[in-house]
Amino acid sequence: MRKIGVGVLGLIGGVLLAIIIQDILATALVNSGRSPRELGVVTGLLMPILAVLGAVVTVMLHSRSGKHGRDQAADD
Repeated sequence: MRKIGVGVLGLIGGVLLAIIIQDILATALVNSGRSPRELGVVTGLLMPILAVLGAVVTVMLHSRSGKHGRDQAADD
């Protein structure tokens, strides 16, 4: 159950990171006056890719940390 929670937090973090990157790219494109079609496809795929990547990375980091549940409570 804890892995699901960590995965959801990673998913949210990935979505937030994608929004920040898309905002930076959009601002740069508007200021330069250029809008290549390929970049539109990349920005469209950026959010789902980073969301899944964030979930996978956080679950992997959580499982590598080795301190879960009762083990962590015993250390406190």
